[in-house]
Amino acid sequence: MKLDIPQKKIEGYLRFLDFTRKHPRLSRVVLALAYKVPRLKMALPVSCRIYMGGRILESYHVDVERGEISFAGVDRQIVGSEYLEVVFRNLAEAVGKEEACRAMYDMHFRIMEEQLQALDLDEIFPRFCASLFREPVDPTLPEKNPSLARLYGEMESMLLRLLFSESGWGSPKFDSIPVPNKVTVHNSAESLWIRPSSEPVCYAMAGSLAAFVTRISGERYEARETRCAATGEPDCTFVLKKKA
Repeated sequence: MKLDIPQKKIEGYLRFLDFTRKHPRLSRVVLALAYKVPRLKMALPVSCRIYMGGRILESYHVDVERGEISFAGVDRQIVGSEYLEVVFRNLAEAVGKEEACRAMYDMHFRIMEEQLQALDLDEIFPRFCASLFREPVDPTLPEKNPSLARLYGEMESMLLRLLFSESGWGSPKFDSIPVPNKVTVHNSAESLWIRPSSEPVCYAMAGSLAAFVTRISGERYEARETRCAATGEPDCTFVLKKKA
């Protein structure tokens, strides 16, 4: 991970974030007013628009003639929220439950992997922040440069929000930055639809998280769900480990 981001720019951006969080009411009003300026809004990267109160759907590119929807260079399709349940149950009937679980995991690992490869980082992040995700992150970054590590964490959280929360899959939270050992997910779409269950059911989420961590770390990771909201738990928890 080779970065050449001026330290002043890093610290200035973090001070801006700290100010908006220290004065949330004032910041909401000012950012909301700024967001209503069309030229300013369209000139900003997606992550800035989201931070100012926008939504990912406002950043979708829609080609009505071709019937295509895309976001930051990635083709998207809008499907019903019952999609996961229908796919899982049909797979289970066709190949058995165990194979269906593995298929859901592998399918969503590949989907997330391809999305991350195709993402236009310059459309999502401020230009100086986009470089953070062009190469695998240095796991010792927090010790080497705490400010840069914090900036990475802020951008990483925004990327998770865009790919998961704003897309209706659930809200993941990493236990550590930059590479997590455990991920907690609230409102996992699978746990909401494939329930009730006596065992974890979020195989699509597990595959997506494994692909995300594999991408940022540059090493192959696997994710295993250790507790699931579909069984009555308050959230879903996933353990991430390097693949042997």
